[in-house]
Amino acid sequence: MDQSPPMKTEAKIPPFVRSFAAAARVPAKVLQKAMEEVRGEESAFVRKVVSMGLLSEAAAWKLYAEEMGLPYMDPDVLDLDPGLLQKVPEDIVRRYRAVPIRREDGIYIVAMEDPLDLLGLDALQETLNAPAMPALVPPSTLDAAIDYRLRAGRGVEALLEELDLDKIDDSRISDSRQLKEIAGENAIVRIADYLIEQAMRRKASDIHIEAGKNLLRIRFRIDGRLETAYKLPKALHPALLSRIKILAVLDISERRKPQDGRFALEIRGGDVVEFRVSTLPAIHGEKAVLRILDKRNLSLVLERQGFTEELAASLREAASFPTGMVLVTGPTGSGKTTTLYGVLNHLNNEERNLVTIEDPVEYQLEGITQVQVDTKAHRTFAGTLRSILRQDPDVIMVGEIRDHETAEIAVHAALTGHMVLSTLHTNSAIGTVTRLLDMGIEPYLLAPSLRAVVAQRLVPRLCPKCAEPAHPSPDLLRQFDLEEEGENRLFKRKKGCPECRNKGFLGRVPVHEVLVWTKDLSEALAHGARESELSEIARNQGFRTMRHDGAGKALLGLTTLEEVLAAVRA
Repeated sequence: MDQSPPMKTEAKIPPFVRSFAAAARVPAKVLQKAMEEVRGEESAFVRKVVSMGLLSEAAAWKLYAEEMGLPYMDPDVLDLDPGLLQKVPEDIVRRYRAVPIRREDGIYIVAMEDPLDLLGLDALQETLNAPAMPALVPPSTLDAAIDYRLRAGRGVEALLEELDLDKIDDSRISDSRQLKEIAGENAIVRIADYLIEQAMRRKASDIHIEAGKNLLRIRFRIDGRLETAYKLPKALHPALLSRIKILAVLDISERRKPQDGRFALEIRGGDVVEFRVSTLPAIHGEKAVLRILDKRNLSLVLERQGFTEELAASLREAASFPTGMVLVTGPTGSGKTTTLYGVLNHLNNEERNLVTIEDPVEYQLEGITQVQVDTKAHRTFAGTLRSILRQDPDVIMVGEIRDHETAEIAVHAALTGHMVLSTLHTNSAIGTVTRLLDMGIEPYLLAPSLRAVVAQRLVPRLCPKCAEPAHPSPDLLRQFDLEEEGENRLFKRKKGCPECRNKGFLGRVPVHEVLVWTKDLSEALAHGARESELSEIARNQGFRTMRHDGAGKALLGLTTLEEVLAAVRA
């Protein structure tokens, strides 16, 4: 008679369940019960593990992919190539719930709801006329990709076909209620969503909606340059503008005055992207500009913003003084506010009270009191700055010093126990001093208040996939004080490929100069030294200009000397 002990239930639990139990750090028998509830269906089991809150969706499906021996991917849907998505017809996408997400070495990587569906895989390979490999993606990603394919894949022309343009013509709209109804129509909503999605996919910073005499032009600002994305029928203008106004909670009946608002959209993964909206009356109809504030692209670490380790350390040290002023200068759109956010992030802790006044607040930061300028409510920079000083602040960020009154209050705040951060519009770090003196600030007050001045520009970044070696001319090298031999072998130049849309550049790289305000500079300024004299003192103390920083980044193959020269001359 067999006297062996009965087999424990624990031993019957399959390795698949044990893997999930180990990852979720729960007893295997708990998940075995969950497996039994879904009758052994593995994908349903994974969904149940996620719904129970034991693992995140990404972690659960990544583990499932490992167990299945399949590649796992979780792409940003807006980064998917619409041309690639359109290679599979809608009926195939719907029937097999599958979309191509990448092509590698002639093989299509296909996201499939059921990667074991061999019939579906065969249908996809026949449609693509190429080999296909199934990949596992989280269900939310697959749903978003399919939805994006079915909407964005159709193109704006297909969406326009659903509209009765005569119905939405401006001359036929009698009142704001009728306009609101039209703006809420499905086709208008989808066109607005489509334009926003396309702008985000192309990494645009702004969307311009402009009415011309005979057409409606949509332009995207990409890497600092405006590009015409679409030319649409003029009749679409009032309905599209009204849709944008509804999103931004603006008055759709008001067309004679500028308006400002903002709205937020939740995208895949729970991330929220904010949009700042500005409307402006024009002769052919209102213009709207949407600034895209995507926190996912915001880095609060100075080195990740493009500062060298040396310059970042100098800036952090200057800002860490209990009193004084740190200023960031440059033209509009050069990243000044982002730099200040990086400094604020370094200073942000429980022991400090940080307050900002901005026009407008671009990104909301945890642990910092942020105030937005509102002239209607009499919240000006100067007036609010006075109020902030009664709030026991340690660090004050003033979005921009625009006038004598704001400059004077900021300087006095820096001299009386506060660290003040702000921006100005000047061409160089030394030029900032001249600008403040022109505003009426006395040299004997400005000299002891300054800690550091940063000047910066954004220059086009070479596309890493197609940039090729370059040999700058001797004349160009001399303008950067570079030797003709040796160093120039590291330079690159633009070429153009599908990745950068044949432009040769993809994104932007900042160039900086950080002028640390020393005792010698302070004494010279207090005694009335001119800008040229201050520049000489700074150079003797090792100050390096934006041109030097730009040359270093060109040597790394990040940009070109020509682009640096064009930027620093501005």
